[in-house]
Amino acid sequence: MSRDLICVSPDDTVSKVISLIEEYYFREILVIENKKLKGIIYSKEIAKKGIVDPSKTKVSNLTISTPPVLYPEQDVNDAANLIFKTGLRALPVVESGKVVGVVSLHDIVDFAAKTKEFRQTVAEAIMSTPEVIKEDTDIGKARMLMREKNISRLPIIDKNEKLLGVVTIFDLLKAVKPKERVNFYSMAAEKETSMGIPISTVITTLPTKVESNSSLSDVVSQMRKDGTDGVIVVGNDFPIGIITEKDLLEVYVSGLKKKGVYYQISGLADEDDFIVSTVDRMIKDTIQKMSKLLNPQFFFLHVKRYDKNGKVKYSIRTRFRTDKGIFISKSYAWDLRDAVNEALGKLERIIMKDIDVKRDRILERLRFKKMNM
Repeated sequence: MSRDLICVSPDDTVSKVISLIEEYYFREILVIENKKLKGIIYSKEIAKKGIVDPSKTKVSNLTISTPPVLYPEQDVNDAANLIFKTGLRALPVVESGKVVGVVSLHDIVDFAAKTKEFRQTVAEAIMSTPEVIKEDTDIGKARMLMREKNISRLPIIDKNEKLLGVVTIFDLLKAVKPKERVNFYSMAAEKETSMGIPISTVITTLPTKVESNSSLSDVVSQMRKDGTDGVIVVGNDFPIGIITEKDLLEVYVSGLKKKGVYYQISGLADEDDFIVSTVDRMIKDTIQKMSKLLNPQFFFLHVKRYDKNGKVKYSIRTRFRTDKGIFISKSYAWDLRDAVNEALGKLERIIMKDIDVKRDRILERLRFKKMNM
């Protein structure tokens, strides 16, 4: 754990919270008074409030959720599992009722980087396919893409289709006017302030990048060297994948599984029990079906929900780890069951296609071998 706490007090202003979020790239900030935990503030929750003047609004005026806590004597693996399940990037460590430290996603990934699995697993095995934009794309379109796809970073290519830079949600947060910042995540800011302004004005040049055959230990090392929480995987200097610290956490947590435990779901805490049980059955059916073709090692399903014009839309991401590699799918829908069904259907098609391609390659080699005998 780290004993250096990045936190605010109930009497601090929301402006201070926003400044800390921008400076440290945190998604949540602990609220502490006299070393006692009062709660936690989430960046997206601030956005939803639609605060007109953050400099005059106190932290105590916001609804603050109390996060789960860890204790100094707990195992590191307990912390890794809890961070994964909650989706938070940091959890407070409490002793005798007082906050004595914090364990972050950053800390867990650093710990995992020293393991044999991270040294032997390459970037290509866990990377997600990126949404790539061109340098003349305007800020407004980039913001909408992030919203629609529920992603936090976009690789940018130049006119020669070479990686030019990367833009993150924090780069765009800084690009909007102060009074619009609190509305960024809900995309309620005035469109005319960002439409037409090229993304090249806010991109992060010299993005952190790695080759597809880089080990995960090397990926973490490069992240720490450049002070970032994500890397772009390139092939011939074109962005072919993205790896974030959360992806790395998934790999580590998947290695902690017990025999017979194949999957974990995150993001369903507030959903109806009947719908949750339906999703659970759908996942089990898919795993059972796919287990006839390959050996399942771990299955992740992440659910994110966000408001769009007063309606809730679901973003689903699956990651299926098997003895034949890692398979990833994404989907978006207004109904959770539809979104999960679409994601699982895509996953099955991806796996079947991969199996067919590999089978065709084997048959082709056999034909070539017979011709040369």
